[in-house]
Amino acid sequence: MGVSPITRGFVLAGGLSRRYGADKALVDEGGVPAVIARARVVQGAGLSVCIVARTARPELLQFAIPELLEPGSELRHPLLGIAAIGGDDDVFVCPCDAVALDVAQVRALCDARALSTDSPLCGVWSAALRRRAADWAGRGGAVRGLVLGATHLDVGRIGNRNERGADPTTRAPGA
Repeated sequence: MGVSPITRGFVLAGGLSRRYGADKALVDEGGVPAVIARARVVQGAGLSVCIVARTARPELLQFAIPELLEPGSELRHPLLGIAAIGGDDDVFVCPCDAVALDVAQVRALCDARALSTDSPLCGVWSAALRRRAADWAGRGGAVRGLVLGATHLDVGRIGNRNERGADPTTRAPGA
């Protein structure tokens, strides 16, 4: 019996966007919020998709994509969004600001059951790794430290809104 295919995808949209200066999840990308643009990429790879957020965003209701809310916590860490994803299956996860993510990259990461070498938040997260995420975040651990032993795959640039030289559509308003 083979390994079950990856069927679920999650887009992380729970950050405060302090360094960016605006809510990265809601930045316009071609007429839709960035989180919806990422969700469409994940859907394009054949996965069901859900947005993981700290609070509900009414402005996203019109897109009819389910939201999973992180449990309330004073702690702020991207791993808390990953830890909120239930189930015993492997799932695809990406941050909402993965500006260069495309369908081919999602499929390659799913096929290899790997995390991106460019962005360790992006890729396939096993249930076991997700279960360790909250504890790791609680100890202040970096994402890269948690995923050291995981499989990684170089699928090219995933990108993020905070990098220097980003496309003008990926910068903070007024930057």
